[in-house]
Amino acid sequence: GKRKVMKKMKKVLSLILTVIMVLAMAVPSFAANQNQHTITITNEVGGHTYTAYQVFKGDLSDGKLTNIEWGDGVDGEALLFALKSLGSTYSECDSAEDVANILVGFANNSEEIDTFATTVADHLSDTSAGVSTTPSDQDGEYSYTISVVGDGYYFVKDTGSIAGDSNDAYTKYILKVTDNVSIDAKDETPQIDKVIVNADDTDGNGTAQEVGSTVEFQLNSKVPQMDGYTSYDYIITDTLSEGLTVVTDEDGIIDVSITIGGTEYNSFDVAQTGQTFTITFNSFISQKDNAGKPIVVTYSAIINEKALNRDKESNTVTLEYSNNPYDSTSHGETPGSTVYVYDFDIIVDKFTGNVDGGDRLAGAQFVLYKEVEGAKQYYHYTEADGVSWIPLADNAVDDAITEGTITVKTTNSTGAASFEGLDAGTYYLKETAAPAGYNLAQDPITVVITAEYDEDGQLKTGEGSTTTVSNSGSGQYGQTVSVENRAGATLPSTGGIGTTIFYAAGIVLMAGAVFFVVRRKRA
Repeated sequence: GKRKVMKKMKKVLSLILTVIMVLAMAVPSFAANQNQHTITITNEVGGHTYTAYQVFKGDLSDGKLTNIEWGDGVDGEALLFALKSLGSTYSECDSAEDVANILVGFANNSEEIDTFATTVADHLSDTSAGVSTTPSDQDGEYSYTISVVGDGYYFVKDTGSIAGDSNDAYTKYILKVTDNVSIDAKDETPQIDKVIVNADDTDGNGTAQEVGSTVEFQLNSKVPQMDGYTSYDYIITDTLSEGLTVVTDEDGIIDVSITIGGTEYNSFDVAQTGQTFTITFNSFISQKDNAGKPIVVTYSAIINEKALNRDKESNTVTLEYSNNPYDSTSHGETPGSTVYVYDFDIIVDKFTGNVDGGDRLAGAQFVLYKEVEGAKQYYHYTEADGVSWIPLADNAVDDAITEGTITVKTTNSTGAASFEGLDAGTYYLKETAAPAGYNLAQDPITVVITAEYDEDGQLKTGEGSTTTVSNSGSGQYGQTVSVENRAGATLPSTGGIGTTIFYAAGIVLMAGAVFFVVRRKRA
């Protein structure tokens, strides 16, 4: 009986010991569960891969980390050596806790924290605390989640290629993780937009101006978020088509003006190669505290004579920028932002008879004028200055034609002549000389040029458009004006007998008058 009781007691004792061992093993698990946290990163671009590395670990007490040691995510010994090599900041540090006490004195997103983060990035171990899961798309925003175990400070690194946009910016973060943490990584990728100042379209993407006039361009961007970077490259590249000549100062340097947050900024270099120039911002990392403030670049270009044979002039800007805080040579580039500049022709079609099948007349001469505040200004073109307008009274036009101070166009064998390089607007064609045998058109012809642009700034033509010009076939847009000339009238004559008949008739009439007067006196 005693043996059976003893066996049962051993079984119970064994069961109790097993339970105690299971409970003992479960205690660390319970503690670990209490220290499980999530790091959530929100980004507007999918395709990132974020990995977390524990830099410091310790015991959490009243929201503070105590008994600090190096975390599993770094090579502590190598990291400490690298930090001590930076200079006096860490020269007296001998442990992770010493380094942590130094970091406490630095402000969030400060240059000192960025330098520390960069040094950490170079001394990570092969042990990560967690990797972001496949991001969930929520109305165009992507949410990445990393699960980590243990309180401490973590380094979060963008470790994967970016599938959504190869030019998106990489990120790095140093985070205190004693609870669930969220990071908003939106607006990481810089953008740049070009507009034409005082453009014809409301978006500033398209306009028409005279050849020889000056077009002002404006480039708009913002100071990017540079947290985690110790240096940052910011380079603007602008390319003009051949019909645009960028304006330079007296030293031949492109005349560029830059403001950041409304304050003039002069720390940049400009270099030009052909029709392309670059603006390189110097020590741009110094603008980190101005993140989000507008960067406004302005410069001008003149429409030159090459624009006369081209349908439009384009101007495209791109922005090259640092996109990887771990690699100073890694750059992203924005898509190009393009604007368009046009000039137009007025094309004279001189004919007689029927406009569709009649003969075309050579030798007709025309001048062009516009009215400004009721006064007439006449068209003049030179290759050096482009289009200019000469104010003249009606009685001074003939002299101006003779002197060559206004431009006269003469129709060729196909009846064509053109006034080139014009803006949209209202003009008046005046014929100053008709072809031999034809009557001069007495009244000026009104010509109205209108232009409509699509959302990209390109000229909108065709059905439903208010644009009155069309492509003339030479690459230029123009408006054709048909002008009819009629042959002069020839009065009939008797021909061949000269003035004899008129003399004889005069003598007869005089004799008759004398006879009539004498007869009345006698009576």
